[in-house]
Amino acid sequence: MISQQDISEYIWQEMPELSDVCSKEKSRNVYDVVRHMLKYTKSQMIKHNLKAAQKCMVLAEQLYHKGNNAVKNAIENVFVYSFSHAFFHDADQMKEVLDIVPPSLYKLYRSQVINSHL
Repeated sequence: MISQQDISEYIWQEMPELSDVCSKEKSRNVYDVVRHMLKYTKSQMIKHNLKAAQKCMVLAEQLYHKGNNAVKNAIENVFVYSFSHAFFHDADQMKEVLDIVPPSLYKLYRSQVINSHL
């Protein structure tokens, strides 16, 4: 299981270009790390670098499935929660994003949207 202390090391192994972003910003906790992942993913989407953005999405999914509760909460409450604001505000971009979002993350997002209206 990946803990909040292990997340930076895991990211460094899986996606070194993202670990550099996290260390430059001096991420202090798991929420900071995930926030930087989201920022990097969004920047790749803006550049239409879908391959890099998809790699980030897959990494977020891996962290969610392999992480402890703190890591899962950060992925769900920062990364997935921000889909509407970061990716789904433009119809064309939304289609691109839906093509690369792993089904399990999209399921989490849909659950959040449905439950937010109760």
